[in-house]
Amino acid sequence: MLEKVLDCARPLVADDVNCLEGEVGVSLPESYKAFLLRYNGGLPVPDSFPIEGMPKNPYGVIQVFFGIDRAIESSNIKWNVEISRNDTPSNLFPIACTPSGDVLCLSLSGEDAGSVVLWDYYNAKGPESYENVYPIAGSFDEFLNGLFRSPESQR
Repeated sequence: MLEKVLDCARPLVADDVNCLEGEVGVSLPESYKAFLLRYNGGLPVPDSFPIEGMPKNPYGVIQVFFGIDRAIESSNIKWNVEISRNDTPSNLFPIACTPSGDVLCLSLSGEDAGSVVLWDYYNAKGPESYENVYPIAGSFDEFLNGLFRSPESQR
């Protein structure tokens, strides 16, 4: 279960999140918008999550949650939306990454709408394929509640 988030970016207001949704053309789940307003990205404690069905990899570690106007460009939501646009299925919205470059995403439509999934960077199969996508949690809140400390965790 999420205890805290370190290294948060500047505080956001609702207009910041509304502007983001308009700029990238999405409607985000309320629980994720509330998370952005509270933390605006950062380093979660604890930082590990279970992965369903990924061979030889029962869990992952979050390097950083993406935010708005973060100091490091690659930890900004808009940057990650642009970078992943041609590689990930169109219904997936990037919210965080692992140290190895895999991306945690919210599914914004389809039969898994509202769920959190892991997009496996090293086994990408194309933008319309779910072959390298692994279920993490049925909702963003369920995802946050499922975070735990792993042996390799730094936080």
